[in-house]
Amino acid sequence: MSAIETPVKLNAQSLSDAIEKMIKNHLKKHNKDIVDLYKLVIEEVEEPLYKCAIEHCRYNQSRAAAILGVSRGTLRSRLKHYFDDQYVGSRD
Repeated sequence: MSAIETPVKLNAQSLSDAIEKMIKNHLKKHNKDIVDLYKLVIEEVEEPLYKCAIEHCRYNQSRAAAILGVSRGTLRSRLKHYFDDQYVGSRD
């Protein structure tokens, strides 16, 4: 389970509103144990972001990179970092 684990009802909220609520809840819950909040949030958000983008683009790396605003090389390295070879093919 993720480190920021409180479910949030998204209704008509913006993504940033939902994330803000989750971070505030996490801060209240783990007040004295928090170290490197920035790294925690980036790691919790980046993995599903890349997964959703590559799946949305039906595994087309060029399109996924374009909608994320990153290079295809960056996309491949982040996919490999989070998912090993699940989304990154190799030429054998």
